[in-house]
Amino acid sequence: MNRMIEIAGCALFVVAAGIAQGASPGDVIVTEIMNNPEAVGDTQGEWVELYNSTAASIDVNGWTIGDGQSEEHTIDAGGALSIAPQGFLVMGRNGDAALNGGYTADYVYSGMTLGNAVDRVVIRESGVTIDSVAYDDGATFPDPTGASMELDDPGADNNIGANWEENVTDLFGDGDYGTPGGANASWTSMGGPPVFVTVDQTPPFPSSADVVAIGVQVTDDGLVDHVGLYYRANGGAYTLLTMTSAGGGWYDSQIPAYSDGDVVEWYVCATDDEAETSYEPPGAPASVHQYAVSNTLPAVSINEVLADPGGDANGDGTLHTYEDEFVEIYNSGLTSVDLSGWILSDDDGLGAEFIFPGGTTIGSGEYITLFGGGVPTGLPGQVFVDDGRIGNGLSNTGDTINLIRAGELIDEFTYGSEGNHDESMIRVPDGIGTWTRPSVEGRGWSFSPQVTNGGGTTRTQPASWGAVKRLFF
Repeated sequence: MNRMIEIAGCALFVVAAGIAQGASPGDVIVTEIMNNPEAVGDTQGEWVELYNSTAASIDVNGWTIGDGQSEEHTIDAGGALSIAPQGFLVMGRNGDAALNGGYTADYVYSGMTLGNAVDRVVIRESGVTIDSVAYDDGATFPDPTGASMELDDPGADNNIGANWEENVTDLFGDGDYGTPGGANASWTSMGGPPVFVTVDQTPPFPSSADVVAIGVQVTDDGLVDHVGLYYRANGGAYTLLTMTSAGGGWYDSQIPAYSDGDVVEWYVCATDDEAETSYEPPGAPASVHQYAVSNTLPAVSINEVLADPGGDANGDGTLHTYEDEFVEIYNSGLTSVDLSGWILSDDDGLGAEFIFPGGTTIGSGEYITLFGGGVPTGLPGQVFVDDGRIGNGLSNTGDTINLIRAGELIDEFTYGSEGNHDESMIRVPDGIGTWTRPSVEGRGWSFSPQVTNGGGTTRTQPASWGAVKRLFF
């Protein structure tokens, strides 16, 4: 069962099995009252409209509606009576549209009347007042006949009479004015909910030493009223943090460090001055951002480099100085690794790097090779091509190749004159061995993209050096 806590329009869901569930004050509000119909009599045509200001359905079955004193009706719908997120529920004295003035009643109450001059409407759950409105015979509230009084803004305080107005534009049914079950007349000019422009998590792959910074950029056609960050670890209860405005529409907060192996989920909710709400990611909290805390680097490493092609390495039938250059990476770990957004390049600066496309994964014991260009032919597994050369071209006499994940160096290989021998440089065994060359190892080939370098292969957990590096560097 879920308990929903609403803060400035944002709903926080907390798993709380076996505990009585409840809404918070302001989750459901009174937004329209027909207390003095003219097309039909009061006993037929009185109604009250409720509005769910949150982003989740709310069941009002079992709640009470009354004047807070002598009149009170307990809602008994024979089952759930839910108000949709940012939706309406009309409660009336008569459910027959042919007799009640022509509106649709979602629920019919009894034992309560609405005074034409002064009265109060109170809705409660388990004795807790969720909302109340006390109108005052025109002193500050409207005093209409044949028309509803309606709240002019769902984000306004509905206890202030100046925030209400008489509906004089929307005829319904038999001729009275109002918008039962729909947005009030003044709401039609409202803009949309807040829009998330940019979302950032730093670092994207945290270790147990990292406090994680969450930043969002939010725009709105009016004013952003509140931005909240919700996070939890390992499926526990969510914690709410109010995000701090950093200017330019940016809001910042931090998730504390967690232990190695913990899985952290988070989402953000923004509410504007019209009580309109947006979530990031959309669909939260059913959909969330998440990361796993890890003190070890992925066991993906640079495994073979050909800087000085002596043959048609990509198999397309043409020997080319740059297109046949290649860098092969290898996963010596026990699990697949998502390479989406990873960078593979030489160290000649930004602008020439190769970025692995979204959805690229490398399985345990698998190879992926990046060629400078051409049309690689006859090679097993995943093969990519750069824009004609890798980086700015691999120097035969010395270069550095980097494998980078979200700004974090995963592996690096620096070579010198050993790159100038018409053959590749290889690790033996794959992934974890020292660097050598095929001729030195007595191999009968000059390069071996997408297949083992020989000398045995070993599946390992990420190297212990990776753990040390994450913690101390």
